[in-house]
Amino acid sequence: MTSGSVLAMAMGFVLVATACRDTLGEGAVSPLPSAQATAQLVFTPAVAGDSVITVDVRVSGLSGADNTAKAVSMTAAVEYDTTQLRYLADASPSDGALRAVNAARGRVMIAAAHATGFTSDVFARVRFVSRSVARSEQAAATLSLQLSELHLSDATDIRDRLTVLPTAVLK
Repeated sequence: MTSGSVLAMAMGFVLVATACRDTLGEGAVSPLPSAQATAQLVFTPAVAGDSVITVDVRVSGLSGADNTAKAVSMTAAVEYDTTQLRYLADASPSDGALRAVNAARGRVMIAAAHATGFTSDVFARVRFVSRSVARSEQAAATLSLQLSELHLSDATDIRDRLTVLPTAVLK
């Protein structure tokens, strides 16, 4: 082999290697989706004659690098319109998770952690009082969810792979 052919082979190898490398820049979204994890607020309207509504923070479709990792921690904010809703209480399930809920005007901050991983898709549940029973479903449109962090048991923060879906209203 001549030095020219060795050089050509080496350059060809470098071109192939760099073409196969992931070169997504900071903040770019991969066109090939991984397991689709979703987060969503699920709004349960008040029953007839009552003004208490329930909002679940649900996360589903999670898997770690080894497909066995569970979600172990989450920090989220539920924002709402204070002219339509008033925060009432934390009503999260009794599943062994440690939760801290802090409500301020128009925003409920929720931190949740579970030592062995959440076993349900409901990570938190909060209750509100609708200021108008007749318009409780309209209040759902004022709710929004922001996740600050969501970690799996393998220490992976999957927030960047998470899709936050619009609020769902149960009938």
